[in-house]
Amino acid sequence: MSLLIIGGTGTLGRQIVKQAIDEGYQVKCLVRNLRRGTFLRDWGAELVYADLSIPETIPPSLKNVSVIIDAATVRPTDDYNAEKIDWQGKVALIEASKLANIKKFIFFSVLNANENQTIPLLDLKLQVEKRLQESGLNYTIFRCQGFFSGFN
Repeated sequence: MSLLIIGGTGTLGRQIVKQAIDEGYQVKCLVRNLRRGTFLRDWGAELVYADLSIPETIPPSLKNVSVIIDAATVRPTDDYNAEKIDWQGKVALIEASKLANIKKFIFFSVLNANENQTIPLLDLKLQVEKRLQESGLNYTIFRCQGFFSGFN
């Protein structure tokens, strides 16, 4: 089974990558900056270029992938905004996943986001959850707490 982990260079994503490799999974990491993901390759992951802000780069990254684990989110230091990555990029990823017949889509959201919808990033996470629920994909949503910083 081949996993594609999105957000593998981030705080949560790198833990998922390490655990998956340690458990013997074939791991691919979607990265928009190949140099930034060098440590993931050193761990044993295959790096695949794509950028959630450029939807046409997404479909080729899904080749020979069974499961997507999406732990990506915009960072306060990114040049991109949350609307571009955490909404438009995620919608493009979900649509490409449907076309690629992905067997399982795992999405990391935020615990109690529905109680904090005035925070734009949390509202976008909820919108992605809804889109995923309506997609027809086999999915799991994890609602975690405490790993986000710099809400915008």
